[in-house]
Amino acid sequence: MKKYLTFRNIWLVVFISTGIWLSISFGDSLLGFVAFISGMLCVFAAAIGSRHTFSIGVVNTITYSIVSYTAGLNGEVMLNACYYLPLQFVGWYMWSKNRQSDGLVIKKTLKPLPTISILAGASVATYLYGLFLATIEGQAIPMIDSFTTVFSIVASVLMLLRYREYWLLYILVNMVSVFMWTHRFASGVPDSATMIVLWSAFLVNSVYGAYLWYKGTK
Repeated sequence: MKKYLTFRNIWLVVFISTGIWLSISFGDSLLGFVAFISGMLCVFAAAIGSRHTFSIGVVNTITYSIVSYTAGLNGEVMLNACYYLPLQFVGWYMWSKNRQSDGLVIKKTLKPLPTISILAGASVATYLYGLFLATIEGQAIPMIDSFTTVFSIVASVLMLLRYREYWLLYILVNMVSVFMWTHRFASGVPDSATMIVLWSAFLVNSVYGAYLWYKGTK
């Protein structure tokens, strides 16, 4: 944990400084910056296994939903406003019921066969949801938006159930999300520069979060 706190300090300084600079440089909104800061704090709490990831998540899901709507990413809007927001209250309850003596959550692991089945099902759902998103007027990059939405839902369920494999899915989601917001930045969408930094920070944190959780379940 001490190593993670050192990593956290470097991680926060680097990405928050970059986020502030880009936000000012590109004239991003205060709402986008709030989504950025709350997202950073949310994933930090998740990595160490703190239930406060869900209380901070309420702020993040609301602000990020609005930013995503402006960017034409309807899948992200539906994911955060309709799914992630109520999920924060469920997550707080479930993690509160399964804590260690130090207050952090008890971690579990999946076997190979269920993991493969989950990935296969998520892939099919991604394709089908992508077809649906493509029918919505103003929708941008439907299949990519679908991937981040579907795999985020699957990862969040594993997170609620405290399976360490959720971090691996979030690594994939974060990588694709960086590309997605880079595409939106190239299209001149507001707040996209800050979102690129946010998802890049998520990616770095998810790699280290996976390390902590895999180490914690051995």
